[in-house]
Amino acid sequence: MRNTSDIAQRRALARATDDPDYRVRRAELIKTAAAVFRRKGYSAAKLQDIAAAAGLDRASVYYYVSGKEELYKEVVAEAVRDNVAMVERLRSTEASAPSKLSAFVEGLMASYERHYPYLYVYVQEDMTHMSGDTAWTREMRSLSRRFDTAVRDIIQKGLDDGSLAAPVEDARLLANAVIGMCNWSHRWFQPGGSFTAADVGRLFSALLLQGLARSQ
Repeated sequence: MRNTSDIAQRRALARATDDPDYRVRRAELIKTAAAVFRRKGYSAAKLQDIAAAAGLDRASVYYYVSGKEELYKEVVAEAVRDNVAMVERLRSTEASAPSKLSAFVEGLMASYERHYPYLYVYVQEDMTHMSGDTAWTREMRSLSRRFDTAVRDIIQKGLDDGSLAAPVEDARLLANAVIGMCNWSHRWFQPGGSFTAADVGRLFSALLLQGLARSQ
């Protein structure tokens, strides 16, 4: 118990001093953890697996993080930040709303493939358990709001200029439908299967913007 406490104190001190070498090594450990989570899945991955892949012993890993859950939260946060940056960047472009929506859907599916399966674990489970008031939960709630707002803004712009139309022209409802369609892919999409993320993204985009009914 004393040894665990000592490591925790050393970890807290290293973070407080903001040592550049420490930050670089911690970032490398998080990147390694992401690769292990991709290969083995979150549940099957053990801290020892991550330590071995990083060329560290288990005790050294604790110098950088408190455990596997913290590593998971860090790799998820990086993926979510990337997704928020992607949709906010699309919102700021001069492209049409349909083009932005298409790029968003295809970009989000590509992200789910790139960060498979741990980002799906977050979408499926952790987004419904965002209780508590930690730095991580506060950041994730803020990122979620920014993500939803950017998608709504893209859709609202299209409704306003007439490039998008729907039986119910409500940007919030439409954004929920678009995001929900992509998120539900956690139930069936797997990299290496019959369809790539690019295939799924193109299909979703066509469903959204063209529909299935053949024009008369």
